[in-house]
Order: sequence, then C-alpha cells, then structure tokens
Amino acid sequence: MLLKKTTGYKIVSAWLLANDRKPFLFQEQAWQHILNAESGLVNAPTGCGKTYAVFLGAVIQYINNNPITYTSNKNNGLQMLWITPLKALAKDIGRAMQEACNELHLPWKVGIRNGDTLTSEREKQKRQMPEILIITPESLHLLIGQKNNNVYFQNLKIIAVDEWHELLGGKRGVLVELAIAHIVHRNFKMHNSLCSVWGISATIGNLEESKDVLVSPLKLISNKNTTIVKANMDKKIEIESIYPDEIEKYPWAGHLGIKLVEKIIPIIQNSKTTLIFINTRGMTEMWYQAILNAAPEFAGAIALHHGSIEQELRLWVEDNLHLGTLKAVVCTASLDLGVDFRPVETVIQVGSPKGVARFLQRAGRSGHSFDAVSKIHFLPTHSLELMEAVALKKATEELDIESKIPLLLCYDVLIQFLCTLAVGNGFYAEETFAQIQSTYCFADITKEEFNELLLHITIGGKALSQYDEYKKVEILPDGLYKIENRKIAMRHRMNIGTIVSDAMLKVKFMSGGYIGVIEEWFISKLEIGDCFTLAGRNLEIVMIKDMTVLVKKSTAKKSVIPSWMGGRMSLSSNMGQRLRAVLEQVNTDNDIAELQALEPIFALQKKLSHIPNKAELLVEHIQTKDGYHLFVYPFEGRLVHEAMAAILAYRIGKIIPITFSFAMNDYGFELLSDQPIPVDDSNVYELFSAENLLLDIQKAVNSTEMAKRKFRDIAVIGGLIFQGAPGEKAKARHLQSSASLLFNVFLNYDANNILLKQAFNEVLEQQMEEVRLRNMLERIAASKIIIKFVDRFTPFSFPIKVDSIRENMSSEKLEDRVRKMQQQLEK
Repeated sequence: MLLKKTTGYKIVSAWLLANDRKPFLFQEQAWQHILNAESGLVNAPTGCGKTYAVFLGAVIQYINNNPITYTSNKNNGLQMLWITPLKALAKDIGRAMQEACNELHLPWKVGIRNGDTLTSEREKQKRQMPEILIITPESLHLLIGQKNNNVYFQNLKIIAVDEWHELLGGKRGVLVELAIAHIVHRNFKMHNSLCSVWGISATIGNLEESKDVLVSPLKLISNKNTTIVKANMDKKIEIESIYPDEIEKYPWAGHLGIKLVEKIIPIIQNSKTTLIFINTRGMTEMWYQAILNAAPEFAGAIALHHGSIEQELRLWVEDNLHLGTLKAVVCTASLDLGVDFRPVETVIQVGSPKGVARFLQRAGRSGHSFDAVSKIHFLPTHSLELMEAVALKKATEELDIESKIPLLLCYDVLIQFLCTLAVGNGFYAEETFAQIQSTYCFADITKEEFNELLLHITIGGKALSQYDEYKKVEILPDGLYKIENRKIAMRHRMNIGTIVSDAMLKVKFMSGGYIGVIEEWFISKLEIGDCFTLAGRNLEIVMIKDMTVLVKKSTAKKSVIPSWMGGRMSLSSNMGQRLRAVLEQVNTDNDIAELQALEPIFALQKKLSHIPNKAELLVEHIQTKDGYHLFVYPFEGRLVHEAMAAILAYRIGKIIPITFSFAMNDYGFELLSDQPIPVDDSNVYELFSAENLLLDIQKAVNSTEMAKRKFRDIAVIGGLIFQGAPGEKAKARHLQSSASLLFNVFLNYDANNILLKQAFNEVLEQQMEEVRLRNMLERIAASKIIIKFVDRFTPFSFPIKVDSIRENMSSEKLEDRVRKMQQQLEK
C-alpha cells in the first residue's frame, strides 16, 4: 500500500498543512513502514518530531482501516501502547496527542497510567481501555499482573517505546523486553494478530543493536523486515564555555562553579527561559540559593526541579515552563528527557556531564524545533574541566556518541516477571520459556537455569525450602503456575519494579504542607534542631515520626545541603578517549580558546612533571609529610580508577609488604603509603599488565563484600526481601541485614545459586567495569609509561589529593585547608 495514496495520509497531511507544517521525510518513511506492519526504531535529534513519526503512523493506519466510520467509531479498545521512562513525559505527550486527535475529529481517548494515576481512573481504564495508553514500564507490569489482562491488549496494533536509549542498558529496559515478548506472543496465540513494535530514540553509538534488542521477540513469529528510520537533520548546536577571571594553577573540584554564578546572570537575563543542569540534587539546592542571592530580582521567576521535590511543585514548574512564565529552572536529570519546552532558549551545563550523549540530550532541551539552534553554555566546576569542553565540542562535531550496552541474563528481573505472570492469569512453563528465550536479554538462558528459577519461586530453591514465606507460586494440577495466596499477591504488586533506592522519608511542615523526600541515611546524620535545605527552603528538624521528617521554616544563615546516594557519575569511555586526545593538542595546538585559558596550569604541569599524549601514561612519585604518594593518570573515569587502584596495590603488595590508602577522580588515582612505593622502569609494565586480571580483581578487592551489597538490590527485585508497604518502607539497614543473611545462607548451602552468581557478575561488569579495565590495560601495554619523581604536588595531582581529604571535612574547613595548601605550593 503506497502511503501517499491512502485516505489516512491525505487527512493527516491536510491537518498538518492547516497548522503550517508538513511532514518530514523520516516521518513519512516511518508511516510507510507502519502501514506495511513492520517494526523498527526511529532515530532523530530532540525537537524534530520523533513522536509524530510513530503516533501519526498509528492514526493513518486506523483511518485507512476505517475510512468511512473513523470519526464516529468510539470505544475502539487499546490501539497503541506508549511506554515512557518518566512520569513527567506522559502529561506533555498525552496533551499533544489528545489535541491532535480532537483536531482530526478522531474520537480517540488518550489515557495515562503511572504511579500518580488515581485509583478511580485506573478502574475506569480497566472497564474501557482508551485507544492510546501512555504508561511506565512498572505500571505496564502491574497491568500484566491483573486477572484477565489479555482483553486489554486484544485490539493492540502498535507498541511504542519512547526514549528507548534511556531504558536500554538498565533493568527497566529488561522489564520492557519481557513485557513486549509477553504481549506479542499472547496476542499472536489468542487472536492471531501481530502488533508492530517501534522504538523512539535519540542518537546512541549502537543503534542497530538497540533496535535488535527491542524487536527480538518478533523474530520467533514473524519474518517481517525490521528497520531503522533515521532523520538526517543537521541540528545546529552552539557550545560556549564560561571562563573564570583567574585560572588557579592548583585547581580542585566543586568550589569554582558556584563562584562563577555572577557570569550566568547576564545569560539568564538575555534569554527568554534558561535551564541550568546540575549533576546532583544537593548542588541544585545550592545553586538555586546562589542565583537568588546574586540576583534577588529573579525571586518568583526562577524555580527548582529534581526528583525529591513533591510532585505538585514539579508539575507547577513544568506547566510554567510551557507557558514561558519562568526565567530559569535549576534542575537535574529530571528534565533531561523529551518534554517539549519551546520557550527554553538556552541551557547551562554546570560541571562535567561525564558523557557526550547526556550533553547532547541536555543541549537539545533548548531550541526545541528542528530549525532552531540549540545553545548550551559549559560552566566548569574546576578549571581542568575546560578540557572537557574541548572534548565535547569535538565529539559533538563528529557525533561520536556512547553506546548503551544491553544487559544479559538478569535473573532477578525474570523471577519478578514470573511472579507477575503468576499473580495475573498464571503461566505454563514451556510456553513461557519460549517467550522469554525470544528476548535479547534471555536468548542464552538454559533450560536448567529456567528450572532453577521455577524451583526458586515455588519452594525457595535448594537453600530456602524449609521456609514457607519463599513458597510463593503453586503448580496447579493442569501444570499452571499461579499465585493463589492474596497476601503474597498483594506484596508482589507493591514491589513491582527495578528501581531500588535507600529508604525515603517524607518531609512535611508541622502545619501539614508536603515539601518532598530525603534519604534516610542523610537524615540519620542530623539531630533535632539541625537545619537543612530542600526545595529551596531552609528547614529545621522538629521531629521524625512514622517515616516522616516534621520541620519548620528556619531563618538560620547556615544549613546543610542534602546529598543523595549515587550522585557521582563516572566519565564515559568516549569522553576518556577524547580527553587523552585533548592532552595531545596541549603540546601541539594553541589556537583553542579553552586550552589557551588553561596555559598557566599546563605550563606548571610541564615544569614540575609532564603532560602525557594519548600514547603515554604518566606516573608521578611525590613525597610529602603525609607519606609517599603514587599518582597515575589513565583518564578512564572514577569507577575504572577505583578498581585499578585496588589491583595495583595488590600487585605491589606481592613485591613488598605494604599498606595503602586510595583516592581517585575521573582523571587519575592516588596510592598513599608510609613507605617508599616500589614502582619503576623495571616492573611498571608488569604491574599494569592485563594478565591474570580476573584472578587479581578477586584477590585485590573484597569482591564478596561488594557482591553482598549488590545482592541486596537483586534480592529486593527478585522478591526475596519485602521492602514494606507504601508509607512504611523497611529501613535501609534492615534490608541490608536481611540481604546479608540470605547471601551467607546461599554462600554456605547453595554456592552455585543463580542469584549469587548474578551478584558477583554485576560487581565485575558494572561496578568494576572489567571489560573497560582490560581494554585500558591493553592500551597501556602498547603505550609509553613515563615515571616522574616530583618534589611537590602538580596541577594534575592536586585535585585528587583534595578529594582524598574531602570526606571528613565540612566545606568551609576544606576551603581553608586547600587555600593553605595552594599558598605553600606556590611559594
């Protein structure tokens, strides 16, 4: 069927023309593939109409099938399932879709289903599904866990996964894979109909693989083509660096950014609306206050947006961004994804975004249409981050974007999914095994592994068979696996999902107003009467009761800025590679403004030590009153450096008995000892060898202790530990002790337990980044290692040293200590 000759196309293109728009080539290509009942991935820059490429394809398909009655047909059942990673995206997309349907005289309803959807609305949806349902992965699994859920999906034509690049590479992406496999296979078996599956993605490095992950379940039942529809649009991005007036020769992380607040005031004033992206929630609070202090006239015109602020306030901020009534919003990744805020003209990125993809995603928040220029300013939080600005500009020019590596064999997610099926209609083992094997994640699962998981959900596996609470799923006489116990079913539904975080406490005023949430570990360090900042307010703790922190407004000048776990991201491998290339330019290329600004630092680094090029590794020996320091600069990111520091310490320890403390940042790491460190030309290549890497990792780090921490998340996702009902979540330390107990039981009585193996694998692959570590060591083996004996800290070593003393000092004391260190070094 040729698209342009169809009724649906003519009606939709006439509607677009009436709104001064016409379809882009990539949108028409996607519509044609949808009419051909094919599946695939739409790839386009932010603000170029990716949503319409799939949504309007479904509309055209429906009109073509009902050319006479499309304006009068009501209650058509669910036609399109739209999976989105963020609740914040649902409202915006839903509004745009409903407007389009109304203007096309198409009596479709657009529904939203997520954690914020009212119970009454959910019940209404179950009685009569809207034609389009916008849903999060977790809510989709809750829907699959409903009895007789097959009727919800029987008319389904398209499953669309929005922002697929954001879900891929995480366990939420695995939830999506399993849901798609289940729906596609059940629909085909029961109704002999095959729905299309479409992903919508910004650019990532492995587009072909990301498409394959999404459409994998279709291969078992269809030989239809799958395709990537690419928007070949040259989206212009302007990147400007913000420079400090004076470059410190001894830079350090975290203090410079806030001192540059005066530099961003004119940018905010000269733009209609500005988004200011900060990497951590704690720093957003600090920046919000700093901007108001620097420009009190912005009061009421700037706002704060992050995941721990109460929902009503977040929605107010989003609505006012749409209306263009806000001058600026200080935000975290909570505003990263595809919400269309057209009034946003400018973006400011504070500190390293750690990756090219994240930087481009944030740049795309401004100039949110294909022909508008996206303007982004890069503000360094310490001087050396200006090197990252150079790296980002080059990577953006060449569209060198990180890949998202799909996860494999996540048994904890599969256990949860099997229980979800058992809570709903129940499942038969053979049929379900075939469905699961059709996914990319579980393509290599063996029958033995699957049987072990079945044993796990029915009797608790080998180690827990004596305990009734782990006997969740019953096998009925006809072989159906089903959860019949209402209490077990309720508990399971309450804990569907893969986002595991520390226990969150609500923060409320004594008078009753809700402010947001804070992690338990942070509050546990404070006393009654202490002050902290949340949602831009200074608050004093009055009491803690029933998982709620009751507070009152405080006029105290000083308050503690909260920090949230997981605030420190690690440099991506693309950025590491780009940074090493930038260092090469330092020695050869002097016409780059950022590198010219950093000349005082580079000159001192060269004078005291060396600047490595991309085929070199720099190692510095420095002796101070604190002891003997060994600094190494692989420029591979904090996670890889943490693992490498432990391995290097272990290998040196085999030469001579010696103890170390470690410190690291994204550029390098430090080993500190009270005796000379035996690293020289005779042994350095051996110490950085990739040989026996796995064995040395296991001996160098307490992998059992790390696996125990990983196991807590696995145990929660896999339903071994009940997190508690909403509002009475189990305390984090109780969860950890429960997980430790189970971990030890498996270690002692079921050493080959599948979840135990998963915990050790996740430590290796995710926490230690073993593949990247090995690649780094192979690169070093082919490089020249330069060892320098230096009489004082260098500009490269100084920020690592500061990070090592940061943990035990308040920010004021740290600043004083650093200033004294800088003065001594500059004498």
